[in-house]
Amino acid sequence: MTSPSVLANVTNSVVMKLTAVSVIIVGLIVAGCSTTGRAPQVGRSGFDNARTVTIEPHANTSTRVTATGLGAHWSAAWQDQVILEVAVFNLATGITNAELNIDGKKTTLERNGDVTDIDRTGDVIISTNSFKTNLATVEKILKSKRTWLRVGTPTGTLEDAVIDGPTDSKAFHALERFMAAVKASD
Repeated sequence: MTSPSVLANVTNSVVMKLTAVSVIIVGLIVAGCSTTGRAPQVGRSGFDNARTVTIEPHANTSTRVTATGLGAHWSAAWQDQVILEVAVFNLATGITNAELNIDGKKTTLERNGDVTDIDRTGDVIISTNSFKTNLATVEKILKSKRTWLRVGTPTGTLEDAVIDGPTDSKAFHALERFMAAVKASD
């Protein structure tokens, strides 16, 4: 027969391991839901020495495994023009068009590239295509109460919120960091 002290030690050991696993799981969930993300890359163009700012695509809000996202590129040489990098996460697909609905005003973005880039990093697939717009559009997104992105693919459309009332996304916060970097002086 096993003594009570041995059973207590085994029970305590199991409880401690389960607690540690629970803490790790909760940490991963919180990290996955956080609005932080990668910082913008600020540099200089080798071509014309213009100041540049780039932020990689970040996800919009979504309840699906496949989600849309936004990133951005800007160069001082382009003045008020910006390239939005429209992304589809976890799906290898062409991106044929993109539309924004900013507080009820719909805008079709102008394609900058004909070919969708498809990248695989580990288990994550990211399809991206670039679209021309202006810094004023990015500012409107950041001041809006509701902005949705609709992405056209060869098989249909995907729609996700950049911001919808109190619910914002990693993409929204990435665009905030991007605009702060654009506005910062050297």
